[in-house]
Amino acid sequence: MHSQRFLLLVSLLCCLVAANSSPTSDLSNSDESTSLDLKPVVPLADEDSEYELLYHFGDDDSAPDFGIERRQQDHNWDVLIFTQQWPVTTCYHWREENPDQECSLPQKKEFWTIHGIWPTKLQHIGPSFCNNSATFDADKLDPISDRLETFWPDLKGDSSQDFLWKHEWQKHGTCAMLLEKLDDELKYFQQGLTWREEYIMSRILDASDIHPDSNNTVSAINNAIVKALGKNPSIHCLYDGKHSISYLSEIRICFNKSLELIDCDGVKQGDAVTIGYPGGTITTNCHIDSLVHYPSLLPPLQRESHWKFPLVNVYKLLQFLMWFTL
Repeated sequence: MHSQRFLLLVSLLCCLVAANSSPTSDLSNSDESTSLDLKPVVPLADEDSEYELLYHFGDDDSAPDFGIERRQQDHNWDVLIFTQQWPVTTCYHWREENPDQECSLPQKKEFWTIHGIWPTKLQHIGPSFCNNSATFDADKLDPISDRLETFWPDLKGDSSQDFLWKHEWQKHGTCAMLLEKLDDELKYFQQGLTWREEYIMSRILDASDIHPDSNNTVSAINNAIVKALGKNPSIHCLYDGKHSISYLSEIRICFNKSLELIDCDGVKQGDAVTIGYPGGTITTNCHIDSLVHYPSLLPPLQRESHWKFPLVNVYKLLQFLMWFTL
C-alpha cells in the first residue's frame, strides 16, 4: 500500500516538474525577443533596404545590392530624394531583427532624423558610388559635426557615426557632387541640414493633427504633407506581419537639380507604388486600406520564458514523500 502511494506521488512529481519546465510566452521589456516579421510590405531592394543591409552585413561591399549598383555605368540622375526617418520605427525594426542591437533614440520627442540624400534617375534606382577617387574626409565636417550628430545621427550610437557619414558620402554624395552646390562633403551634408530645418516633418504632421501614438490612413498622412508643401511625397512603412500592423517609417520628398522642391511622381523607390484615390495620387509601400501606426514608444518585446521548478522545492517534496511512505 505504501509502495503504491509512493509510486503515485513520484509520478505526480515527474509530471509537475515536466509541466513547469515547458516554455510559455509573456510580455517583457528584456532584450530577449521573438521575431515579429517586421519588414517592408513588399521586400524589394531600394535605397531604404540598402540602409538596413548596411547593418545586417557590416561591410558595405558584402551587401548583395551593392555589387549590382557598382556595375552601373550611367551616373546621370534627375532628382534628389531627401529622406527623413522616424527613429522609433527604425529602432523597433533593428531590435526585432537583432535583440542585442543597441539603438540610440533622440532625446527630443517628435524628432525626425535624416536618413539621406539620394540622387536618382527617373524610373530607375540609383546611380551610386559614382566616383571611387572621391575619398571621405571627415575633417571637412568639423564646422557642422555637432548639428550632424543631432539631425543626421547614426541611431546605432556614437561609435559608428563617422561610418554612417562615410557610407552616405561614398554611395550617394559622390553622385550628388556632379552639382557644384554639392561637390564636397561639407556642401552635401550642409544641404541635408538645411532641408531638415526647413521641412520639419513633425510640425508638418502636427498641423494636420497627426501625432505620435496615433493611427492614421495613408491618405491622411499624404494630404497633410501636400497641404504643407504643395508637392507629392513618398510615404514608407514597415509591416509587422505577425500582428498586421503598419508602422510609419520614412517620408521622402524630392528636389530637382536646382534644389527646388518637386513632386516625387515618376521616381522609382523600390517597393513603393503610385496609387490613385479620389483626392489625387499617393506614392507609398504602406497598405492603402489599413491604418498606419505612428508609434511614440518602442513596442514591448516578446520573449519565451522557461518556468523553472526550484531545486529546493524538489528536495522538500522528496522529504515529504519519504515521511509519507514510512
